[in-house]
Amino acid sequence: MNRCLFFVPVYDQVSELPIVLGEIDTAELSGVDFLLVNNGSRDGSQDLIWASRHEHLDVNLNRGIGYSYLLGLEWARDRGYEFFGTMAANGKMLASEIPQLMSPLRNGEADYVTGSRFLDGGSSPNLPSFRRRTIPIINLIARITTGASLTDATNGFRAFRLNLLDHARFDWHAEWLWTYGLEYYLYAKVLRDPRLRAVEVPATMRYPESGQYSKISPGIDWWYMIRPWISARMTPGFNDNDVEAGRRTP
Repeated sequence: MNRCLFFVPVYDQVSELPIVLGEIDTAELSGVDFLLVNNGSRDGSQDLIWASRHEHLDVNLNRGIGYSYLLGLEWARDRGYEFFGTMAANGKMLASEIPQLMSPLRNGEADYVTGSRFLDGGSSPNLPSFRRRTIPIINLIARITTGASLTDATNGFRAFRLNLLDHARFDWHAEWLWTYGLEYYLYAKVLRDPRLRAVEVPATMRYPESGQYSKISPGIDWWYMIRPWISARMTPGFNDNDVEAGRRTP
């Protein structure tokens, strides 16, 4: 079975990371590796990363999650991975649900898969009211800009065929994508291409009962998440004749 690399960005998550690493290590996963990217942590998270059995990269200065995402993509491409996945280091996502996320890719039924807390079988314990109100707004923006009807456009539990990037006619290294933009930009490009198959699958998104639940700041960070959907309409997509190359046959 060709491998999938799951990218896990870490920034000052010393409290949550032991739980995430424990769930990764106990999950029954085949053909899945993990790359932990220390995104400038200073709270001891870096020590947990170094002590883990997983591959890791260190970024001394936090340039944004998109920058570490870019490093993860390049690391995976250099090592010949077939699929690339992402999950958070804050404990919201379940490593045990990775096989469910990967199934449409490995069965040749999709090119890009995202989790959804709102589909039957998905859940989101302690979902903050602010998120409950704003996710439908992003879903609407995604529909206006791509034509796709999504239930959970902001869900960061995702995986896709890595060789899609071989066919990109757009600049996915651009510095403006180094914050929260890169994953949404790639997603929007896939959704806008009628040859590519993007699906949602049920997934869990857990939130703490109290306290900080995200490092995303209302205001400028939300613009960083909205801009990629708009920009995706204005730049080239994938090559005209070979974006389906490398797709598995159902």
